[in-house]
Amino acid sequence: MASSDYEGTVTVWDAFSGTSVKSFQEHEKRCWSVDFNRQDPQLLASGSDDAKVKLWATNMEHSVTSLEAKANVCCVKFNPSSRFHLAFGSADHCVHYYDLRNTKQPLCVFKGHRKAVSYAKFVNSEEIVSASTDSQLKLWNVNQVNCLRTFRGHSNEKNFVGLSSDGDYIACGSENNSLYLYYKGLSKHLLTFKFDTVRSVLEKEKKEEDANEFVSAVCWRGHSNVMVAANSQGTIKVLELV
Repeated sequence: MASSDYEGTVTVWDAFSGTSVKSFQEHEKRCWSVDFNRQDPQLLASGSDDAKVKLWATNMEHSVTSLEAKANVCCVKFNPSSRFHLAFGSADHCVHYYDLRNTKQPLCVFKGHRKAVSYAKFVNSEEIVSASTDSQLKLWNVNQVNCLRTFRGHSNEKNFVGLSSDGDYIACGSENNSLYLYYKGLSKHLLTFKFDTVRSVLEKEKKEEDANEFVSAVCWRGHSNVMVAANSQGTIKVLELV
């Protein structure tokens, strides 16, 4: 597994022993995102506030190549069916899709969000769902420029709230401390799950709407109807779609 940090360091870990096996230190600013290539497990990508996407090989000491963005890179994601195709979301409000065999220009730039793109995830090998701090999710096909569908209902203006898809359903967090579930064929959310508000003794009089808690992460269990979600207070829920 791999992680990235506020210093820009990308670290590869041995998940069984819990020890780091390699560190890459070429990013000049905070690194937000890192992703392994499913088709080539030795290949990983990272995206940073230094407006660069760097590609790494676990058996090499330095980056293999670098993509130059025009603004901070908030997320990176490989196409799960390809060794060569990668998407990244940026503070320029766009999702950029590249064939790594030609890094001079993207295959496509998906435009439509009004604020920074915080997540880009593949729904399948041809469709990408993106999340932005404009409180919208958007569905794209890698073979066409126009947005296929916009999803609205959740609230997201400043935080990373998580995004995950099992292929047909899309789950994301919200800044009202709830998890939202969308079906990719419908623009309106299907379901919501509200986390309990955590209060100290001194905050008992605090109103629900005054709380600053938000759902911060969500992940589907592969090929199942089970997901894990967590919020900013450290509460973790295992949820089943029935």
